[in-house]
Amino acid sequence: MYPGDKFIAPSHQYKVEVLQNGRMQESFVYLMHAQHYTNKSETASFTGFDFTGRVTVRVTRLTEDIGFCQVLPRSRGIAVRLAGRTVEFELDRPGQFSVEFERGLRIRHPLFIFANPPDVDVPRPDDPRVTWFGPGVHEIGEKFVIPSGQTVYLAGGAYVKGQFFSENAQKITIRGRGILSGEQFPVRTAHYMITFRNVEQALVEGITLIHPPTHNIRLTGRDHVVRNVKLFGWHFSTDGASTGSDGMIEDSFMHVNDDSIMLYENNTSARRCVIWQMENGAPFQFGWGGEEDRSGHHASDIDVIRVESEWDNENEAVFCAIHGGGGTKSDYLFENIRIDNADWRMFSIITKPNRWGQWNPEAGAIRRVVFRNIEFYGTPRIASLIMGHDEKHPVTDVTFDNVIVGGKKLAGADPDVIAVDPETTRNIVFK
Repeated sequence: MYPGDKFIAPSHQYKVEVLQNGRMQESFVYLMHAQHYTNKSETASFTGFDFTGRVTVRVTRLTEDIGFCQVLPRSRGIAVRLAGRTVEFELDRPGQFSVEFERGLRIRHPLFIFANPPDVDVPRPDDPRVTWFGPGVHEIGEKFVIPSGQTVYLAGGAYVKGQFFSENAQKITIRGRGILSGEQFPVRTAHYMITFRNVEQALVEGITLIHPPTHNIRLTGRDHVVRNVKLFGWHFSTDGASTGSDGMIEDSFMHVNDDSIMLYENNTSARRCVIWQMENGAPFQFGWGGEEDRSGHHASDIDVIRVESEWDNENEAVFCAIHGGGGTKSDYLFENIRIDNADWRMFSIITKPNRWGQWNPEAGAIRRVVFRNIEFYGTPRIASLIMGHDEKHPVTDVTFDNVIVGGKKLAGADPDVIAVDPETTRNIVFK
């Protein structure tokens, strides 16, 4: 368990206790209020703890009686026991979970439980290569610079206000179980919460980011790992994570109001993540432009537990590409992905001029995209779209292999479900 700070009030919505080996411990529950008028949830509460073995989680709803409860992701198959205002369930391995007491697509007061693996090999506070933030509130400002070889550790209970930055560095780490908050910055100002420019071999692990004024994690360079991070955003442009080339995003949670996982450079992998996509953006975004060819992305074993899209914007689909540059984007593989709650567009794979890309009238294409073992439990209210701009900007070689939408396998183009433009696409395969 991690301590809450004496200056931070716990959630008035929920109390969480964890029982293991006959010992019950309370886990501090943080509370955030919605910050934008379009947000569908009014609050979001969250708590976290480390464990091994098996634990019983007990949640007490402090404000209302419990008539219904479910724990997502659906794929974990977690059974709940209700008794009065309390619900219990068992966990036998780490994960990120949404505990919900309301039915429907939009949930007013979700509770998120982050059951972490043990925090091993914790660095020593007196190590000169370590910047240590212990429990309590810390103010670091807009651009806290991390040099090569340095580790920044946020201990459980640490509440750090500010942003981290590094440039032209190598082997830097931000890790721990603490919280990094951007609450002091006006919306869409300041840097991203974590910005690494032209950095190699960075690791961001275990921490929780809240209240970003804009993007959460934006890494360029190569060979980065983002692991077991928890990202929250409320405003537009609070994107999730991108990792440069040859990067990995794994075992992480995103509740953001713009693109969650950005597959922009080369050879990005994402696996075992849980995504709650808010009203803006896409869980998986290929990008908006670029003159360079990009390729080699792989996303697998991911639960998209909720998608709150409701506008016919070009960036609102579970899998989204709006390519407006001269480069070719190729070789994307999405497999074993489950979309638990959504009712909007599933695919939007298109080339077209757009406000973020630099349009090249002579070139720009999307090629070789595979969707395999994808299940969308909802019923889309708006059809998916596969379309190039013209013969110089085609979309080719897209395969839908065992893609289930609303209980029915996609078997071909259907204007009510998935529209495919025959003039600007080639070799679109359903099997």
